[in-house]
Amino acid sequence: MERVTTETATLNVLTPEGGSLSLETLWADAPLLLVLVRHYGCQFCREQIAQLRRILPDLERAGVDVAIIGNGTPLMAQAFVEETGLEVPLYTNPGREVYRALGARRPSLLAMLDPRLWLNGLRAMSRGYLPHRVQGDAAQLGGVFLILPDASMPFAHRSDRGGDYPSNASILDAVRSLERMAA
Repeated sequence: MERVTTETATLNVLTPEGGSLSLETLWADAPLLLVLVRHYGCQFCREQIAQLRRILPDLERAGVDVAIIGNGTPLMAQAFVEETGLEVPLYTNPGREVYRALGARRPSLLAMLDPRLWLNGLRAMSRGYLPHRVQGDAAQLGGVFLILPDASMPFAHRSDRGGDYPSNASILDAVRSLERMAA
């Protein structure tokens, strides 16, 4: 099982209001589902947030907190919260140190030729998620991580391309595994 390093845990993220807090405070008291979004104008990220919203009650019942981190400015983060109606904490990491520390990928230019990227784009557009102006680093990919208070990470999904995020079923399977281990 992967673990979050001490160096990663002590990295700081910014609130949409511009305040700062240490990453480790997000999982100090309860398991945390940490979602790294590509950038705040990303059509895939808005689609992912809409999908995630469907399982928030399940995560809450399981005692799992949720936090989202992007990489634009605090002002961009505020606009993202307003646009998506986000109901969970959102933070930003403009320098992308958290992304690097958790191993989030940055694709090569050849990735733009990947047909799976284009299929993901068509899927998102068919669901009403159109690309917006880039607000952050467009070349940064995201990820989804389940982090426990002891800094262990029983679930880690690092995106290979835009629109590559785990299904709600796989996230809930990871959470149920935690419940089974605790029983």
